[in-house]
Amino acid sequence: MSILFKMEELFPKASKADIIRTKAYLSQYKEKKRRVEMFERNPPQTDELKEIQTNLIKFTSLLERAVAQIIHDDVRKVIEYRFLKGNSRAATILRFESWECCDKTIDRKIIEGIESVANTLLYLE
Repeated sequence: MSILFKMEELFPKASKADIIRTKAYLSQYKEKKRRVEMFERNPPQTDELKEIQTNLIKFTSLLERAVAQIIHDDVRKVIEYRFLKGNSRAATILRFESWECCDKTIDRKIIEGIESVANTLLYLE
């Protein structure tokens, strides 16, 4: 076995389904983060709510760690602004227009970031 083949086994590549699921997770991040903050202000009283709080914290921290692992700073900044801060695609394009790149370039950075997060989630989960 070659060393490259062993590396592929160590770091599997996300499938199309993984990437679609990751985009959905990233889209849910802001809402779930708000719930975590709500639980911090008003601690849960029942075991069921405590379990929900624990799951929300795991979900949000896992995504935060995966986004932090994005190698390219520009891609990470776009993903943080678009998904972690909960901004729309249009707002993201306007925010990064100072980079003097077109909207398609920002879209490619979003796609690259989602793929990177999906790949990272494969070994973080």
